[in-house]
Amino acid sequence: MTYGPPSFLFGEIDSLIQARAEFLKRPVEVPEPALVSLKAREAVGRGAESGKPFGMMSFGGSEVKELVGAIKVAGLAPASNDDWKHVQRYTRLHEQVLSFSVRWNEFAELLSVPKVKGGVAALRQIELVSVSARKAHRLATNHDAHLPALAERVFAKPPLQQVRGTSAQLNEVRQHLRSHLTRAELARAAAQLATLQEKLAGTSGPISVALRKFVERELGSNTAQAGRIVARYAELVSEVRRVEGLAHDIGIVNELAARLERAGGAKLAARVRSEAVGSSGEDSAFPVSWRDAWNWARIKAHLDAIEAREELRTLAARRRDLEAGLAKLYEDLVSKAAWLSTKLGASPKVLSALETYRTAVRRIGQGTGPNATRHRRDAQKAMNDAQGAVPCWVMSHAKVSETLPAQLGCFDLVIVDEASQSDLWALPAVLRGKKILVVGDDKQVSPDGGFISSVRIQELKDRFLGDQPYSAVLTPEKSLYDIASTVFAAHKVMLREHFRCVPPIIAYSNSFYDGFIQPLRIPKASERIDPPLVDIHVSGGMRGVKDENRSEALAIAEEIEALLSDPKFAGRTIGVVSLLGPEQAKHIDTLVRSRVDAMELMRRRFDCGDARLFQGSERDIMFLSMVADPTNCRALSGNMFEQRFNVAGSRARDRMYLVRSVQLTDLSHLDLRRGLLSHFGKPMDGSVDETKSLIEECESGFEKDVYTALFSQGYRVVPQVKAGSFRIDMVVEGADDARLAIECDGDEFHGPDRWAADMSRQRVLERAGWTFWRCFASTWSMRKDEVLKELLDRLTAMGIEPLGVLERAPSLVEYRPWSPKGSKDKVNDATADALEAAIAATK
Repeated sequence: MTYGPPSFLFGEIDSLIQARAEFLKRPVEVPEPALVSLKAREAVGRGAESGKPFGMMSFGGSEVKELVGAIKVAGLAPASNDDWKHVQRYTRLHEQVLSFSVRWNEFAELLSVPKVKGGVAALRQIELVSVSARKAHRLATNHDAHLPALAERVFAKPPLQQVRGTSAQLNEVRQHLRSHLTRAELARAAAQLATLQEKLAGTSGPISVALRKFVERELGSNTAQAGRIVARYAELVSEVRRVEGLAHDIGIVNELAARLERAGGAKLAARVRSEAVGSSGEDSAFPVSWRDAWNWARIKAHLDAIEAREELRTLAARRRDLEAGLAKLYEDLVSKAAWLSTKLGASPKVLSALETYRTAVRRIGQGTGPNATRHRRDAQKAMNDAQGAVPCWVMSHAKVSETLPAQLGCFDLVIVDEASQSDLWALPAVLRGKKILVVGDDKQVSPDGGFISSVRIQELKDRFLGDQPYSAVLTPEKSLYDIASTVFAAHKVMLREHFRCVPPIIAYSNSFYDGFIQPLRIPKASERIDPPLVDIHVSGGMRGVKDENRSEALAIAEEIEALLSDPKFAGRTIGVVSLLGPEQAKHIDTLVRSRVDAMELMRRRFDCGDARLFQGSERDIMFLSMVADPTNCRALSGNMFEQRFNVAGSRARDRMYLVRSVQLTDLSHLDLRRGLLSHFGKPMDGSVDETKSLIEECESGFEKDVYTALFSQGYRVVPQVKAGSFRIDMVVEGADDARLAIECDGDEFHGPDRWAADMSRQRVLERAGWTFWRCFASTWSMRKDEVLKELLDRLTAMGIEPLGVLERAPSLVEYRPWSPKGSKDKVNDATADALEAAIAATK
């Protein structure tokens, strides 16, 4: 069944209307006769090709010229071939419209649709007619296609025959639909009733209760009269409106309740809204004591608001993560930059030079062979090309002069470590740097200028250094550090942080630095040796002719033998320093090696010598042999001995032994040994009172509360742990070296003015390996159980379990008297002494 023109005509209408848009922007006027004149269209074609519709010698055809001359584009005569092409497209569109109108009109009479006229001017009429025809066509075609489908969605058994039938049948379908709509309206009314019931649910007050009963019992009842239901509903609505009239007063109550809620009194606000004042006038929401309760609640709310404990914990964790990430990025950056520089400089020529340098250095050997000079020359020549290939060269002063090019400023930076042991011979290495970094300590062992004629030194200074402004320090007894300290006096930096020795040991050396050193190393449980100081007095020890004290040597050998056999000291490195000459060190070394397995001593890095031997080195356990006896203890003083004692007293990491044969009263007040012995008698300036219980070390009630809570749980807690110039409130120790530093922040010692300094102190100690847990006193007071559980969880997460409590701090010093065990071990042999004396007398 056909309901309108063929569908392809509608598509053609769309293309014609779209083509017309071009001529709405640039209108074209063509006389009607010109549109049907063949000569006029040919003239337009010539104009489209050449821009001129007629040739130069065109004769006749005045009628055609008149028609062509009447053509206008946007009100003007065509002036270019583009204009004529535009006119040509217009004539073609005119022909297409004529063709369309003829075909359209073929269907018009048959389908009772309006006929259309041809031509571009009639396109608007064609568009309107086609729109109406298209709508009719769509309605007709969609009716049969979609109405049955819609019926299937509405009816369980769709009346397909009636839907496609007559108007009477369609009217029957409409009645069915109205029945369905009525049922839908009833369902909607039921939904509205349910909505009303939902709104009334949970409400209180007499009117709300009455409305709820009305809805549940009367509304929708079959037995109730409609008039009565309407009257009852009107009565309830009237009561609602009366209550609504109280909105102003209720609004004031709600506003005041809201202000109470914003101020933190949410529960009070709820009572104000819900509890009415009794007939007696007593207000249960605002009792007589309400102001005291209100002030307490304000204080508690303020403390809760400013505490922000979770935020502080989050920020602290974020800070630690960022610092760790930055440290890793910096490490990677330096590493990759170094490798990149190495890669960029590793040309075949450079690699060849490096190999030549390596071979030449290997062949130099001890430097005493007949070809050593030639090999040094080869190494220096190869270094000219190989120098830039390696970003960092590490070698001694002698190797620098021996192999590197003698060129000023050939390195960006020259670092000299242990510069206090370097003398003038280190200057050639320094001169090779554009910048220099000299690391040393004038309080440690420096070059010895003895046995050098001062007259000869002065002659050389006058001859070669007469015009040098720093000639006074360019002498053999001055170290490179002394020279740099004078030349670059304005650029000195003191590194105060100390990470090697435990505080009781480094406290002795700190006296040489006026207390500027900050010891930051607090040993872990596996590292700690209690006590860290051991004072051994050798009864009857005598200083021999060769500055030997055999009794002290035997005491040291026995103690070392005991240490090596004790599993508690497994893996500990050991060293011995003689405080008076090298002979005592040689004797101790011989005696120890005769008693102990050599391989074990090698594993323990055992060595004996004077302070110079150990400068720049360290051991877990160090022995200091004083050598002197009561009858032969001439005072040791002066800068040289201060340097030696400073080095000797700062080599031990965990324990230092002082082995002596003298008493404090035997030594002069000017003797450096007296200061060392006094340190063992009263370390840490007497700041540690070993008679006090640990809880007495707590400085505040808050700290005592935290200490007691952990003590009662069986944890090993040490309060007021000193780390450098800082103190940690308390430290909890666990197995496997796990430990947690606890900071108790209270207003007395840790007010807001101290927070920045406290965090700076914490960051310094974190660099030394500490992990912190902090808590405010106010938080502890308000939420003690919660905070204590958080602390215990943190300890558990770190693997710190109760190890048993400590009631007192361990001792710092152990005093031991020592004497030979028997006659066979007697070391001060009279015959040997007499023989030594006779030998000395012949010299």
